[in-house]
Amino acid sequence: MKNIELIELEKYRDTSRFEKVSEGIYKALHADNDGLVEKGDYVTAFSFTLEEELGEMEDRQYPLEDLLDKFLAHVSEFIQDEPGNPIMKLELCTQSWLDNMQELVQIRGKRVYNKEVVEEGETYLELVIA
Repeated sequence: MKNIELIELEKYRDTSRFEKVSEGIYKALHADNDGLVEKGDYVTAFSFTLEEELGEMEDRQYPLEDLLDKFLAHVSEFIQDEPGNPIMKLELCTQSWLDNMQELVQIRGKRVYNKEVVEEGETYLELVIA
């Protein structure tokens, strides 16, 4: 994942539904109809480019899944996720954990990928944020 940018969704401008906490971070004032965002949850939206040379176009789940695990976040809305299009846009939610959201938005402008690591004969993937 590269070219990571925060995006402001139109729905965030509705101050009866969302309170702006800081740049790119919004607090939900009501639960969404789909149940993925509850009252008091923190949300943000990102746009990023998948890296074909790292296989992210074939397996669109990683490193996104590892990033979500690291910050205890979940995808609350897929805005743009079409096969073949390397640019993804999505909304992420960290429930009521503002500190996690504050750390999560720090990936803006960075590159996020999985690196294969061999340690004591075992191979595993490590999430890299650089």
